[in-house]
Amino acid sequence: MTPVSKSKRAPTNRRARFIVAYHGAAFHGFALSDDVDTVSGRLNEVLTTIVRTPIEVTGAGRTDAGVHARGQIISVDLPVESDLYAIVRSVNGMCAPHLAIRDAEWVADDFHARHDALWRHYKYTVLNTPTPDPFLVEYAWHVREPLLLPVMRLGSEALIGAHDFTSFCRAPVVFDDQLVPSMKRRVMMARWQDTGNGILEFEIRANAFCHNMVRSIVGLLVEIGQGKRPASDVRYAIVAKNRAATAFVAPPEGLCLWEVGYGDPGGPNLATPRTDGLVARSGC
Repeated sequence: MTPVSKSKRAPTNRRARFIVAYHGAAFHGFALSDDVDTVSGRLNEVLTTIVRTPIEVTGAGRTDAGVHARGQIISVDLPVESDLYAIVRSVNGMCAPHLAIRDAEWVADDFHARHDALWRHYKYTVLNTPTPDPFLVEYAWHVREPLLLPVMRLGSEALIGAHDFTSFCRAPVVFDDQLVPSMKRRVMMARWQDTGNGILEFEIRANAFCHNMVRSIVGLLVEIGQGKRPASDVRYAIVAKNRAATAFVAPPEGLCLWEVGYGDPGGPNLATPRTDGLVARSGC
């Protein structure tokens, strides 16, 4: 019998795409880290147990400790014979209540959750009331002082477009033989909304974000809303390219990775959950 050449062997893995939601307070961020529980570490462990082969997931964005996600996108290679429905049910059962797969499907083998993403969309929630709300303590930053929404919106306008956001990002660790990574990002949308009952939501969409970028932006805009700084300080901070030009970093509990976009920017978003009843929906 003529042996089958290695190049013609049937593939042993298929690539899947998950939409994952998680409660950030339960994890030390998304990225793998020794001796602490992270989102990718938990998924690797649980999926490895389920399919009985080593698994490594790839995420669209690296959220920090305490930051939530409703629409984190993950690509993962699973054994070709895997029952995707059964895997989703098992993961959700083993990871409840702090982590859930909201949707899943088989995708092309060259799909990459991070490299193929065209934009990431974050929401930040501020509770602007004199007294705190115990039921929102894990999902919003409580700011007691009244905030002037019109000037916060005015300051947000300077964020739109392609800029160097060095002033808003934690300096990356760079070794002697490495180039300093660019902090240039393209912001497509940045807006504040008053949803009622003292709840303010800041939404921002960009092709990518650097470390602490959204929380630094929110910190500066809240100071502007408090009357401590003028709206023009957003433009000043961008031009300064100096971390000292921005305010403190807003706390993580108000931040949520809401959605990630793929494919034709004007067409359907591959990261939008379908309505075929594959898995139960969850929010953050």
